[in-house]
Amino acid sequence: MARQIKRRPKGSDARLAPMAPRRKTRVDNHILDNVHTYRVDLDTFTIYLGNEETVIHSDAPESLEPGVEHNMAGRFERNLGILSSIDPTRPILINLASCGGFWEEGMQMFSALLASPNPTTVLAMKDARSMTSIIPLAADRFVLREPTGYMFHHGSWEFSGLTQEATTQLVELLKTQDMMLRLYVARLKEQGQFQKSPPEKIRKMLEGLMERRIDTFLSADEAKKWGFVDDVIDGTHTISRAMERNEERRKRMFRVLSAPVDVSKLLGNLGRQFKPE
Repeated sequence: MARQIKRRPKGSDARLAPMAPRRKTRVDNHILDNVHTYRVDLDTFTIYLGNEETVIHSDAPESLEPGVEHNMAGRFERNLGILSSIDPTRPILINLASCGGFWEEGMQMFSALLASPNPTTVLAMKDARSMTSIIPLAADRFVLREPTGYMFHHGSWEFSGLTQEATTQLVELLKTQDMMLRLYVARLKEQGQFQKSPPEKIRKMLEGLMERRIDTFLSADEAKKWGFVDDVIDGTHTISRAMERNEERRKRMFRVLSAPVDVSKLLGNLGRQFKPE
């Protein structure tokens, strides 16, 4: 077999030295293109969410990170499906670096995690806020990396349309608020310092915080103490992936998604807010 050789720079020793055999690198398998374009590493079973590159570099809105939206949700579901088709039992790591986004697309990602045959772990490397405080609750393991924090709130809502549509959209808004609170309560009943509290008491506490503070921020350690997060790591620790599906957690979250909503009760609660003193 012929040896590979490399030529020394002109002026150096003119001898020829044998080159070490070239190692086949992961770059040969288009790993960089997969990670940067498709946001998935097929070798390590890792999916990347957030920190989307933009072609415009300015302070204009179009140059900002889009957050959770239809492109992210669609690509995420496809990547989960691709990894599952390769090996439906191998643990998947999702690196999350996004500070929120749209409800519908976020719930698409939430349900995709619940339906995944693979054990899933979400590692938040940027504040898990708003919609990205909800999506990881569907994972079998949810970890924050210091100094990442956790934030929950009611979010923002915009509407433009017919009067009849406004009524319909208001009802849908109340239903989404109710589901969000039930998801938070379900997690806090599973673990953490409020685990033994009645669900109604936990919900009332969360509603009170969102009413008074608007945005409620928790440090990584506080989020773990409350029960939202399974673990907190710093830069010196290697992330430990969930090795099996958390079936009880998945069932609990599925029950929240499928539970009937009492719209009359929600409208009654809204009406009481406007009742004269």
